[in-house]
Amino acid sequence: MYVQGRCYKCGGFLAVDDAQDASVCPFCNEAFVVKMAIESFNKTTSQETGVKSFPYNNDSDFVVERSVLIRYNGYTKKDIRIPDGISVIGETAFQGMNNIESVYIPGGVELIKEGAFSGCKNLQAVNIPDSIETLDRDVFNGCISLRSIKFPDSIKSIGAGALAGCTSLEFVNIPRKLELLPWRIFEGCTNLKYIVIPKRIKTIEDCAFAECTALEDVKFECMHSDGDPSIGVTRIGMNAFRNCENLSSINLPATVERIGNQAFRGCSKFKRIIIPDSVKAIYPLAFADCTELEQVYFAGDTDLYRGSNPYKYEKNSATFYNCPKLVNVTYNDLQKHYWAFPAYNKAKEPEYIENGRCRHCGGEFKGIFDKICSVCKAPKDY
Repeated sequence: MYVQGRCYKCGGFLAVDDAQDASVCPFCNEAFVVKMAIESFNKTTSQETGVKSFPYNNDSDFVVERSVLIRYNGYTKKDIRIPDGISVIGETAFQGMNNIESVYIPGGVELIKEGAFSGCKNLQAVNIPDSIETLDRDVFNGCISLRSIKFPDSIKSIGAGALAGCTSLEFVNIPRKLELLPWRIFEGCTNLKYIVIPKRIKTIEDCAFAECTALEDVKFECMHSDGDPSIGVTRIGMNAFRNCENLSSINLPATVERIGNQAFRGCSKFKRIIIPDSVKAIYPLAFADCTELEQVYFAGDTDLYRGSNPYKYEKNSATFYNCPKLVNVTYNDLQKHYWAFPAYNKAKEPEYIENGRCRHCGGEFKGIFDKICSVCKAPKDY
């Protein structure tokens, strides 16, 4: 039988089987003794002051202070309806309750706080009203049975990791008032195949779609905004789309200015990429391990940055590291940034040598006795 418990190592609320002796906390991944977890929860409850139950259909499982739902103590019910009159769902209020399969949130709720439904492994459906304006970080983190969720456009802010680890998630819409997709918001959503980025989004933060291995299509609404320069994504953060291995192409809008470290690393189905002339900088390993990539076209004079930290960027920080098929590159500043295209320059090496140029970058040699490349400063070694 499931009863309420609390991990005495990390403080996470849990639904635990009192027939078991021990289990593993889904939040800290540490083993715990079930009896001690139940005692920890009971001790927490007995220490609470100034908290009263909210009267709703004689259901005393809702612990409410004023209009804030502090915690839900039910551990047998599958379908939950939060009482009317609530304005805030408190931090970790339903955290780790594996009995819950659906939640109805009534109108009037404006804020869902950090980790409120995190780790509810059997949660499949959530009704979110259009009164909601803010979702804090990790609100649905680790809800592995959640297949779809419809966000109202009233939402102005979503916190980091809000849907991270929702491995069954197939459909989600991004609210139109958002201007930022936060860190790790969809990280590890391994069933998510399609996403539309609203035109108000300015920043896709680090790891936003990392490890979304089923993602096939990303649409940017700003591509159809009649060239309004105030609308559209300007920055794609570090690891933003890392290991999206089923993403075969991406049409970058002409508003993007910066592409972060390893932003598209491991997008192994990419074959062709066009870099708009709006892009001012691309950081190390941004397209590394795009093993099927064959062609890259730069519309402008984008700067490619080379990492100087061998521990952070391994031994090679080339923008297109381990892109063995990339032999077709159109880039005005190719010689200066030769290191960014290792496969291209390797393919060109015989031609360079035949023409008496540097085998590494194709630059001309200078010097009477010791020939030195004018571009990469490498000595002539053939």
